[in-house]
Amino acid sequence: MHVMPIQDRSRRSLQEASHRLRRHYDRYRSSAPFWDAYQQVQRELVSAFPEHQAELCNRLAVFAQRLGAVEKAQLLETADMDR
Repeated sequence: MHVMPIQDRSRRSLQEASHRLRRHYDRYRSSAPFWDAYQQVQRELVSAFPEHQAELCNRLAVFAQRLGAVEKAQLLETADMDR
């Protein structure tokens, strides 16, 4: 299966998700409320754009790393997701 690059609509959704997560991180740091919000955002994105599941999950993981929520993001193998 060929995965299309992330388009404008999913890119905007990812940007909005990043803003939401930043607000949660600023308030809660790496505590349970942040990770609850992270999982909710991830579910929403994957539900809206299932064809970009691995890419969106990886981008969120990298964003969490940049925020400082995790030391090193664990990324999904996109080749495994294409089968």
